[in-house]
Amino acid sequence: MFVFDGHNGTVIYTGDFRIYEGTVQKLAGLPVAPKCLYLDTTFFTRQAPTIPSRDVSIRRISESITSHLKKYPNASIFFESETQLGYEAVFLELKRTFNQKMHVGRAKLALYQDVEDTTGAFTLDGSSTKFHACGRKKDSNECWEKRTSNNALTIKLCVLGYIKINADGGKCPTVRKVQPNRLKICFSMHSSYNELVEFIGFVQPDSIVPCVQPYKLSMAAAQQELNDLLMKQRKASQPPVTLPYLKRRYDGTESAPSWKAKPSHSDLHEVEDATCGGLFPHKEPLAVLNVPFKKTKPSQN
Repeated sequence: MFVFDGHNGTVIYTGDFRIYEGTVQKLAGLPVAPKCLYLDTTFFTRQAPTIPSRDVSIRRISESITSHLKKYPNASIFFESETQLGYEAVFLELKRTFNQKMHVGRAKLALYQDVEDTTGAFTLDGSSTKFHACGRKKDSNECWEKRTSNNALTIKLCVLGYIKINADGGKCPTVRKVQPNRLKICFSMHSSYNELVEFIGFVQPDSIVPCVQPYKLSMAAAQQELNDLLMKQRKASQPPVTLPYLKRRYDGTESAPSWKAKPSHSDLHEVEDATCGGLFPHKEPLAVLNVPFKKTKPSQN
């Protein structure tokens, strides 16, 4: 996430990011009310209201591997992903849990060498570990042979299938078994719709620019929904306007008049307010209902 301060105001650019519901308070150092917010809107769609958190996804991955290794202790575990980077948290946690490095190709190792705190999590030696994210067949013939064995487990880390099933009215689990030894586990590096709504309410920008076309939503529709959301949040944050309470003194013999009836023009007269506690500093006229009351003679008893 980047923050730019200039003469014309502050601009926040999120890049690809994930913020979880209930955690925006941790962003205490982030400027509030910037001039513009450039937002990762990958899943800014009501069809993706919630997405499992990273911690939940990693826990499901570990549970799936543990279950498989209990049946096949010598099995190899292969990982597929939709992008090159962003899964270092998964690989690091698996290294801590199973004490197994992740086998990767040279190109991926070069990418992760520039990522902080990943030292010792990867290896180029496929024979020294059970875990592999070495990619396509041409990257390692040795690993490909292990992958095609009967006991090998393949885990694909993805999110779009999860979104599609839920959008079509289904209820997609975090872990889906698509083949006997092949799992799809939901893992998202982008915020869900509810997470983005909470983040926008915390930042309170003057304007928002969507950076990515959301799932099944045009950029124009996303921009309009962002504008409507900003307007709705601003209205909700405005304090209610309190009008002065005008009290009429009664003599105790008449019931209070009904204020539900709409008064006629002749029942209204304008008075200039001079002492309403500063609520009307320009002394604008205030409409007051003039209700006649009958005077009754005191009882002789």
